[in-house]
Amino acid sequence: MKRSGNATAFVEKVRYLDKEGRASIPLVLMLVILYQMRGYVAGIISLTFSEDRTRLLNLFYSNAEQFGLMLLVGLPSLLVLLASAFAAEDDRNWGNRVMAIAQPLLLFSLFLDAFLIAWLFIEHQGHFSFGRAGIIMGWFISLWYLLKSRHWRFYRNHLATREKMV
Repeated sequence: MKRSGNATAFVEKVRYLDKEGRASIPLVLMLVILYQMRGYVAGIISLTFSEDRTRLLNLFYSNAEQFGLMLLVGLPSLLVLLASAFAAEDDRNWGNRVMAIAQPLLLFSLFLDAFLIAWLFIEHQGHFSFGRAGIIMGWFISLWYLLKSRHWRFYRNHLATREKMV
């Protein structure tokens, strides 16, 4: 029996669009972006400590360069997060154009993160810790999601290919 590509596209539209025809933001995508922006999250949380703002950052990063690099690694993810928030369903804007390159941006950020993780691992002479193991596990889960998720692929393509309404 021959399969129809249109039936698959219809099923994806029914699954990932709400009643008004808007694409829902994938929850796992938000978790991947939060993972890649963990430097920003650690920085924001460290601002809440009034007596010593660097105490929390010293737990995760041994020097200021590592924290600065983690902020640079999270920058493409921040751009994708803003683009997904501002991408319009009816009129094309800058968010829709960024969603066309969101996949390469997130993968670029993920591979920069891999170099930073390797640097941290070498700096600590390969000592095992559950925190580093969790970070490495999160990296592999993020890579798997970005490459294999149908919901992410549909969401990205849906927002990137929206035509301007006249």
